[in-house]
Amino acid sequence: MRLRKGGRHWLGVMLLTFALPSSVYAQQSALTFYVGKYSDNRLGDILLSKPVALIDSWLAAAALSHAFAFESFKHQWEIEAQLAKHFRGQDHWEVNLVAIYRWQYFPWNHRLRTTLAIGDGLSYAAEIPPLEEASKTNVGATRLLNYILVETTFAPPEVSDWSLVVRVHHRSGIFGLFDDVEGGSNIIAAGIKFYY
Repeated sequence: MRLRKGGRHWLGVMLLTFALPSSVYAQQSALTFYVGKYSDNRLGDILLSKPVALIDSWLAAAALSHAFAFESFKHQWEIEAQLAKHFRGQDHWEVNLVAIYRWQYFPWNHRLRTTLAIGDGLSYAAEIPPLEEASKTNVGATRLLNYILVETTFAPPEVSDWSLVVRVHHRSGIFGLFDDVEGGSNIIAAGIKFYY
């Protein structure tokens, strides 16, 4: 796997983020389970609610996250480790490590507790994903790619120990930074998050 100079700088910043001492960690942790379906559409099209074609390939994932900085009750930083299994159209394991920024203050939280999160990190697939390799929107494929998540959670305001989750699970070559891969893959998923 070849990583361009810009990719090495990006990787260094991510490793520093993950190397924060445990003494600065806050006490909020979560366990998230989600299942989703593969789409060959581009991430921008999905986020802009353009028509999306889903492929009969699925992912089931478990993710463990821990908040490491509460700047205020409105937002926080988290770190998350994921283990995912692809099935049906693909049959491989995937592990991801991601830093997440979560906004958790909305004017309607007294009616529906809502958060919005975006994360960035690394994704490693146990084999080159066949659907990424065959994708009509990609150039190239490799095991190690950038990982992005976009997530929103919803729960009744009186509930504090769980929430429903909608997440976009995205692997990307960052315009060729990872092994000259252009494009990536997306899983549109839903699940549940338990706080402890």
